[in-house]
Amino acid sequence: MEQFITQWFSEYNKGEGVVRSSLSNQTQSHWEALLTDAKQGKLNDWQKTPPGRMSLILLLGPVAHLLADSDVTELNRRARDLCIQGVDLGFDTQLDLVQRRCFYDPLFYSSVAKDRELLLRLLEGMQSQAELPEKTVWSNWYAQASSLNS
Repeated sequence: MEQFITQWFSEYNKGEGVVRSSLSNQTQSHWEALLTDAKQGKLNDWQKTPPGRMSLILLLGPVAHLLADSDVTELNRRARDLCIQGVDLGFDTQLDLVQRRCFYDPLFYSSVAKDRELLLRLLEGMQSQAELPEKTVWSNWYAQASSLNS
């Protein structure tokens, strides 16, 4: 799990999000294997910790999309469920600001109004924790999420 988190944020923190073309073949193979294991339930223990749950959310959401998995719609639903259950458990609050934004990824891309309302409440709650330069990043996330509700 730690290797995946390191790889993800190494790519994510470059400012362009995670783009398949920027991933090495080794990283792509590693993520494909992890996604297969997640789909088969072999990584279910990961959901017991905040970083593990975030990793599953990323694998079943953005990574499944990035790798063009044939089950992406079902996997995104599972990522959404993990996110909402994790919020109920308070797991999101145990992550740093950027990790929390990734934890909320299924809500950000959901077409369900209730999910987007929850996302806005969560992002509003993050405001007091954001300090410069993170405050600017938080403001961008909040503006993007707010525009989804328009």
